[in-house]
Amino acid sequence: MSIQWHKSTCPYCGFGCGLMVGVEQGKVVKVKGMEDHPTNKGKTCILPANYPPIFTDKDRLKHPMLRRDGKLVPVEWDEAISHVASVLRQIIAEHGPGAVAFYGGAINLTEEYYLMNKLMKAAIGTNNMECSTRLCMASTAVGFVSTLGADAPPACYADIEKADLFLIAGNNMAVSVPVLFQRVRASKEKNNVKVIVIDPRRSATADIADIHLQLKPGTDVPLNHTLAHILLKEGFVNEDRVEHYASGLRDLKALVEKYPPSRGAQITGCPENQLIEAARAIGSAKAMLTFWFQGYNHSSQAVYKNNTLHNLSLLTENFCRPGAGPLSITGEANAMGNRWVGSLAHLLPGMRMVANSQHRKEVADFWKIPADNISQAPGRSIMDSIKGLHTGDIRALWVMTTNPAASIPNTRWVTEALGKAELLIVQDIFHPTETTLLGDVIFPAAQWCEKTGTFISAERRIELVQAVIDPPGEAKPDYEIIWLMARAMGFEKEFPYTSPEEVFEEFKKITKGRLCDMNGVTYERLRGNIGPQLPCPDADHPGTPRLFTDWRFPRPDGRAALLPRDYKAPGDTLDEQYPFALITGRLAGQFNTRTRTGRSPQLNKMAPDAFIEIHPEDALKLNISEGQEAEISSRRGSFRLPVRLTDRLLTGTVFIPWHYGSALWVGEGKSVNLITSTVCDIHSKQPEYKFSAVQIRPVS
Repeated sequence: MSIQWHKSTCPYCGFGCGLMVGVEQGKVVKVKGMEDHPTNKGKTCILPANYPPIFTDKDRLKHPMLRRDGKLVPVEWDEAISHVASVLRQIIAEHGPGAVAFYGGAINLTEEYYLMNKLMKAAIGTNNMECSTRLCMASTAVGFVSTLGADAPPACYADIEKADLFLIAGNNMAVSVPVLFQRVRASKEKNNVKVIVIDPRRSATADIADIHLQLKPGTDVPLNHTLAHILLKEGFVNEDRVEHYASGLRDLKALVEKYPPSRGAQITGCPENQLIEAARAIGSAKAMLTFWFQGYNHSSQAVYKNNTLHNLSLLTENFCRPGAGPLSITGEANAMGNRWVGSLAHLLPGMRMVANSQHRKEVADFWKIPADNISQAPGRSIMDSIKGLHTGDIRALWVMTTNPAASIPNTRWVTEALGKAELLIVQDIFHPTETTLLGDVIFPAAQWCEKTGTFISAERRIELVQAVIDPPGEAKPDYEIIWLMARAMGFEKEFPYTSPEEVFEEFKKITKGRLCDMNGVTYERLRGNIGPQLPCPDADHPGTPRLFTDWRFPRPDGRAALLPRDYKAPGDTLDEQYPFALITGRLAGQFNTRTRTGRSPQLNKMAPDAFIEIHPEDALKLNISEGQEAEISSRRGSFRLPVRLTDRLLTGTVFIPWHYGSALWVGEGKSVNLITSTVCDIHSKQPEYKFSAVQIRPVS
């Protein structure tokens, strides 16, 4: 029998590579890049190419399970659904809807997050709905809202081939988004594009840089202020033109006056002449495209980093035209989609806010419920829900397609909280994970290629992911589990759906007239064609590659905002006891907490275990050699890892990959989140993974 090929979209990062999935005798046997897809043009990274074994791994969840006498035992779906519905109703009756919370992953389909929003915010009546976007892209979203007026990335991938300067900040795209990196490198070579990389590590991405600003961790805000200072002082800013499309120039000038190159160099550790060279390159560019990623967002000043990076583009008119603008790449496949569907505690569907009375009325009218049913107060972030489990304010937590027992900082604090839940529901594709091991109820879910729905990529392109094989055993698509739960809780009328297409057709109506308008999109349009970039308001619309090309922004005065953001040092403090700054990050062969990639033999062979990178000079002082174990401690805990020596780090900094927990045979106590800080950005509530104060000691 020959292989049957099906169009799909990658389920890993948010770049949105087009894929072809090969099916033979009911099994996925091969995954390859789609030749004519504008995003990746046939290329793909090693993650989707190694996906087929994941479908048949021995740990696939096939049956619901309930915890009885301390053990998880298989049960029928009716019993599992009935039990959860009964306990949730009881908790809500005794403690109110605010005692229930939800936390999901950004790989969920747009349709699934729409259903979950409707269940939590309309039916149950709580805004305690969160997504792993909180750990990934929340700061980018708040940065866009505060600078532009909306969480709407304005640039597109086609700008890569039109730029003459790439400014890459806190983004080792060679590892995190390798297909994007291939396009960036190819454009540099073909079009003689200049590259500036801002990163405390000399990464594989920094290897292609013309200028590598190897700054001290956490000093991006003063770096950006210094670059702005030089741009203004040396006449690269047309102030009359800037004031036409951006407010706040006077206040920004007053602030950056305090950041001349001498002070910028002192704070960041970058040489003065290098700062001046970088600023002049920015000022001279005809089209600058900016990229940033978790190196920016995993910070207690994450939103300010975003704002001050946007300042550089606004000052130099590098916005809203081909080759120029901010281009953020989301960390997971549908992080853009779940933001637009409202899957954070302060959001509502269609790029609306729960604190906005008009937005609440629009959504309530659409759902045909009283406006008072939607609380005007934002719900709890996932970090606040963990605190709520400790205090007893949160009694039930529903976790779907994510692994908070491994991914959230200060692991012991998190697992203790999950253990206090009266009801912990975990909906996943594998067992064990660090979180399923703690669950009271386990729902077996279908995964990519076993269910149908939509993803929205980082350039606002919507694509259809289709079911091409059946899920194993009794596993069900997440959307079906959600509507079954809703009906069991008494919301039959509100959840009459029988297919994800019905859900999509309902959701898209609430996007009408918004920047995320998808009323021109249907499943039929997506099945045989490349999906359009949103907004796409009608069937004849080709999609929108770039936003704000008229230089009008969705803010009260129609202008973007130049924001004078004060610098504050990272939340965790270096001292004699904890003198090293810990940075966490990705490896090429693993993804998130390895729930999927750790079960791919080839990927696991590439990166089977964690390690700590230390600069040779620091290792010499500590009397630590290559391969030796070291004990790493913070104010929250400690563990041991083998050492790798590298001069790609600054002295005084160390690096540990974030992928490793305890559920996948790497041994207890090797997760970097045992020692990471719970300090968060106060505006986005995103944790500061990229700076934790640690000490290191050799282990004999």
